[in-house]
Amino acid sequence: MCATTSKRLEGFRQILSADFSNIELLGPFEGHDERGETEALVSKLLAEHPKLSGIYNLGAGNAGLVAALKNSGRAGKLRVIAHELTAPTREGLRSGAIDVVLDQNPDGEIREAIAAARSLALGTARHVATDPIEIGIFLRDNLR
Repeated sequence: MCATTSKRLEGFRQILSADFSNIELLGPFEGHDERGETEALVSKLLAEHPKLSGIYNLGAGNAGLVAALKNSGRAGKLRVIAHELTAPTREGLRSGAIDVVLDQNPDGEIREAIAAARSLALGTARHVATDPIEIGIFLRDNLR
């Protein structure tokens, strides 16, 4: 698990235990950001836990997540949170398989990283962040 997903999981666990202590957390389960591996993992999870009420996908592999939900017949029947607004997560929002997508603006992160690297390479003074990197919260209702 990469540092970003570890921080996401840590934050999720903290909020869940503080505000929703009656909810049992399963996992984490590692799909290695691969569509096929994520689809197989989620399919198995759904089959083994018929009372499962939600999934929080910390990483990529969202095309596999959506496929498993649809193939199981449980798309739209449990709450699903995913990261990054991509073609698979857009499709998941539109179809109702995904409820919320947290988009951390990877384009903005890349631009800031390149600007910082350029500044270091050229030896020019530069503020660490020129523009705040906004996080978007997308639902089917505000999908652009």
